Amino acid sequence: MQDRNPRSLFGIDINEYTTNVQFDVIATKVDFLYLRSSGSATGRFRVDRRFLEFAAASRNYGIPVGAYHFGVPSYDLTDADRQCDDFINVLQQGFGNRDYGELFPVLDVETPVDKSISTTVLINWIDRFRKRFERKTRRRLMLYTGLFFIELYNNFNIPGRGFPLKNMPLWIAMYLRVPTNPRIPPNVGGWTRWKIWQYSESETVEGIGNPVDANWGPDNIDLLTQPDNVTGLQARFQNGNINVSWNRNNDVDLLGYNLFINKEWVGTVDENATNFTIISNKVNVKKNTPIEVSIEAFDYDGETSKVRSKVNL
Repeated sequence: MQDRNPRSLFGIDINEYTTNVQFDVIATKVDFLYLRSSGSATGRFRVDRRFLEFAAASRNYGIPVGAYHFGVPSYDLTDADRQCDDFINVLQQGFGNRDYGELFPVLDVETPVDKSISTTVLINWIDRFRKRFERKTRRRLMLYTGLFFIELYNNFNIPGRGFPLKNMPLWIAMYLRVPTNPRIPPNVGGWTRWKIWQYSESETVEGIGNPVDANWGPDNIDLLTQPDNVTGLQARFQNGNINVSWNRNNDVDLLGYNLFINKEWVGTVDENATNFTIISNKVNVKKNTPIEVSIEAFDYDGETSKVRSKVNL
């Protein structure tokens, strides 16, 4: 995988055991922040005791923030559904209705280390959680795991299926202080690039009272967040059709836009487009009824704007 570079963003992740957190200070020291929202290591879903407090403070100080759930895979695949739904609910408690944080939501999987489940079960459990989460939230789910853990579970490979998780954004833990670790994360589990590299579990950061996990991120925060909401949307009738125009988004990883009439998809255009003509006789529009035109941007990870911009005709 790639190495960090001088432009790589710096972030930390914290939880209820982090002491003396001064958000006014860390807002000047980090580019992004992850919070533990919840975990299931006790056998039941438990909300981190400081998640709601930390989520509000992060937003108050304008720190790009996301959250992770410490998941515990098992042979009971329906438990992936329960943990997923509880994670979705607690994210909204911390960030707001249909709000899952600025950064990729994250499933943290680093157990069981005794291989009490098979690789196939592990992968199926993660995949089930991921698909349910993404279907319910329209957000991409990032996977946090360690190099050791991937290697422990047969490189996350299933014979005949390859690497089912390789298209998930990856947050990999590989600590530089471990002498046997390579200098940079190797290609592993089907991944050739990381989104975030957790390189230390004992970093001293001003504004935090105890050593914390430290991470290198991408070169631009856009690569960890949803595309901006589209601005300048206009729509008008012309020659019996509907002409739509908007301002181009500035997201560095912008891939295109989806357009809708009354919430039904009518077209997709690339990142350079700023207008689109909707042929009236090809859409389901009833005479003398309100027409809502809406648009969302999407990026290379498949993330979409948080809110569809809309105008009424």
